[in-house]
Amino acid sequence: MAGLVWLPRLLEKARRTESSPNGRLVDGYCYGDNDFIDKQLIAFLRTDDATISALVKELPADTDVARILVEQSGRSAAECAAFSQAFRRKFFNFVFLEADEGRLAPGLKASTVKFMYNNVLMPAIYWMFRRDEDKRNSHVRQP
Repeated sequence: MAGLVWLPRLLEKARRTESSPNGRLVDGYCYGDNDFIDKQLIAFLRTDDATISALVKELPADTDVARILVEQSGRSAAECAAFSQAFRRKFFNFVFLEADEGRLAPGLKASTVKFMYNNVLMPAIYWMFRRDEDKRNSHVRQP
């Protein structure tokens, strides 16, 4: 979508967040500025998650949202392609996420990668998610 490999997932998470009863993403997923992967794409697009959320509320088609985000960012198709290529390399072609979400072929590799992701990588950064979520919700009054 617009040559940006992570953008479909980002927009899906934005839509899920906007449709959740409390405006939070369900099933342990983080979204936007609270997600260490999302926020890199958001920075590349020179925007913020509030802008993305407003666009997904307003526009039903992700392709329209993507087009607007890229246009507003001033990024070229070549820049988007280069970003996606570097992004895939940086995140090991998303193998950790693929394993965690059950999209790798079952076997020792998938089990090992999933174990490493859930028991080594993620616990080391959970505190950042909590900190960012607290910061994001600091302006929201609790009932």
